[in-house]
Amino acid sequence: MPSARGDRWEHFAVSCTQFLASALTGELRSTLLSSRFPLATHEFRRIGAV
Repeated sequence: MPSARGDRWEHFAVSCTQFLASALTGELRSTLLSSRFPLATHEFRRIGAV
């Protein structure tokens, strides 16, 4: 089992919401996420009944 502070983890001193917003705008870059992330166009789809 990998360590929570091992080589395959990144830490960002922001909230989860700020991480997602910054990652989607390209303001924040991660070395672990795909190099194609974020896509130029974001799409949000409902995946279940409401």
